[in-house]
Parts: sequence; structure tokens; C-alpha cells
Amino acid sequence: MAESVEPIDLFELLATGRAGPVALGKSSRETVRGLIDPEDVRADNHFRHGDTESAWCIYGANCEFFFSPDYRLRSINVEPVFGRLQPGGMMATWHGNLDVDVGRHPVTFAGTKPIAIHTLPKALQFLNRSEFKWTIGGGRERDIYIELAESSRNLTLKYEVNAIPFDGNGNIAFEIDYFLSTIFILDQAVQGG
Repeated sequence: MAESVEPIDLFELLATGRAGPVALGKSSRETVRGLIDPEDVRADNHFRHGDTESAWCIYGANCEFFFSPDYRLRSINVEPVFGRLQPGGMMATWHGNLDVDVGRHPVTFAGTKPIAIHTLPKALQFLNRSEFKWTIGGGRERDIYIELAESSRNLTLKYEVNAIPFDGNGNIAFEIDYFLSTIFILDQAVQGG
């Protein structure tokens, strides 16, 4: 049985810079490395796609942690696990609420209403009651970005269009919605590349 890990509340991390075992601008590489089983580390170095000027980084199964030149945690990038079989076909989904697979001891990103930001319409309802300042914008193709800001910290939720096939009276039809595809949190007060 996997050892439980203290949850990281994403909105607490945005509001205070600290949640569970992680603190933006303070956590060291050793702290982050301790969250990921060694066999699940994809990379642990200062190179990002061959760019020697980039920030120091640790890549987990579906998480990326970037550090300042003095090894303080600057940003976290998280992507969901894709391809869970659903009635009607494959779709991108989060396992559990916002479980983040970083090895055999998963860190759980869970806010007070974790499921509310799964799809874009629910996210907009949730953010309408949020205490954070936020903006919404479009990206390339049909991506939508929601950015929340607090002090020097920014949280970006990226939504991608997802067409889910279903049987509509004997004909194949598609239900289209925007599903959360990436979470990115950055502390701009922490120097980085």
C-alpha cells in the first residue's frame, strides 16, 4: 500500500505560497525530490530541451518543477493523466479529484471544491465566487487560459477543447466541452531562467 503524502491545496499555494510539503521560493530540490520515487524521475538537471540557459528542473511522471539558480522552487507545471476509458470512448480526465501522479506516493492537488475546476463552465462558476483576481483569455487554436493572481504568484489553468463521441439516436455525435489540461503556478518574485 502506498504511503500517503500530505495534500497540496492549490489555492492555498496561490494565496500563501505554501501548501503541504511545498513552499514556492523556499522548497529545495531535495524537498521536491523526496516527493518523487527515483524510478519515476524523468530528468533531474538544469537542461530543458537542450536550453542551457533555462531554469534548473526536476521532471516527474506528469509534473515539472523549476528552480531558481540558487535552487529555490520557482514554478510547478502539472498535466493530467490521459486516456481513461469512458462510455463512448477515450477522454482526458483527472484521476480522483486533482490527483497528480508523481510516483508511488502521489501528491494530491485538491482545493476546497476540487472537482469544480474540471471543466470550463464549472470553473467559471467557481471562480465567480473566488477571492482571487482573475482573467480569462484565448490561446492558439481553441485553448482557453484562466489566470489567477495573488501577490507575486500566478496560477494558470489551461483548458483544451475535447470532443466526446456518443450515440445520438443511432448516429454518432460529439459533445464538446473544455477540460482542464494543464496547471501552471509561478512565483515571479523568485529569480529564474
